[in-house]
Amino acid sequence: MANGEMMRSLVLEEIGPPDNLKVEQRPVPAPGDNEVLIKVELAGLIYADAEARRGTYFSKTVLPWRPGREAAGTIAALGKSVRGLEVGQRVAALVISEACQAEYVLASTTMDAQNRAPAEILPLPDQATYGQALVHLVNFRLAHMALHAWSSAGPDSRVLIHGASGGMGSVLTQLAHAHGCEVIVTCRNPEEVAFCRSNGADHIIDIDEGDYVAAVMAVTGGRGVKVVFNGIGGHTINKDPAIIEPFGELHLYGYVAGKPDLHPFEINRCLSLKTFSASDFFPTPAFATATKALYDRLASKEALDVTYVFPLEEAAKAHRLLDEGRVIGKIALKP
Repeated sequence: MANGEMMRSLVLEEIGPPDNLKVEQRPVPAPGDNEVLIKVELAGLIYADAEARRGTYFSKTVLPWRPGREAAGTIAALGKSVRGLEVGQRVAALVISEACQAEYVLASTTMDAQNRAPAEILPLPDQATYGQALVHLVNFRLAHMALHAWSSAGPDSRVLIHGASGGMGSVLTQLAHAHGCEVIVTCRNPEEVAFCRSNGADHIIDIDEGDYVAAVMAVTGGRGVKVVFNGIGGHTINKDPAIIEPFGELHLYGYVAGKPDLHPFEINRCLSLKTFSASDFFPTPAFATATKALYDRLASKEALDVTYVFPLEEAAKAHRLLDEGRVIGKIALKP
């Protein structure tokens, strides 16, 4: 591909609002010895992209920044040292070095020059769509590990999932339902309520209609829930202990509503506060188990697909949805 062919690629040259994202023309890269060139059919968009664009992510956004860690497409070219993959093969890839929101992306199979982890490149089952691959590539395995490897939720446990219409929350809902849990979810507006109902939630609380704490306690007969999965943050962090039964768990894995101070000494019961880091699970058997479950899900009729697909040139519209918290399911960009 080192023949002067050009491609479109998303770039951010100045921290700030969604409109700072631009599409540039740049050369299609040629793969090195240990690299794979993927022709991107769909690129995933995650909340961390919005954080990085605003300069509020936990790691510094280095400009110019070319976003996107998730890609689904076909292999266009292989480095001479790459084994086990073929040109033309359909794959999904988690590319730590980013730049997936483009027509082509390079995925290194070894540690790259900046000492970043190798990309993970997964061949896709024939029946899996590119959209289904993006929904499940990251979120499914994170949700699987959070539920099955990190929480104590068992069959018949009552669980609450905040933001259940989002990418992570929707997969957690499915997994908890399949596990036999009594699944209570929070969301807002009729569209999100309908989505959560179709996704397996047993009880749906529209937070625009009143206090979710009172609603949860009413639904559970005053008993509360064993586990809360909270990817929202904001005021919910300090309200959630009131709905957790003694010796229950509060799992924190996101903060789309903000990062408030936690007031642990106002909690008048025994409970466990758990945070989540995927990197701690990568070397454990739980990650391999989640990956197997990923393939099983992609081969099933239960696999969710992307909800929104925006052309690359409309990335700013997609980011505004993220900023406003109006995402149902998963967003993808199509180069």
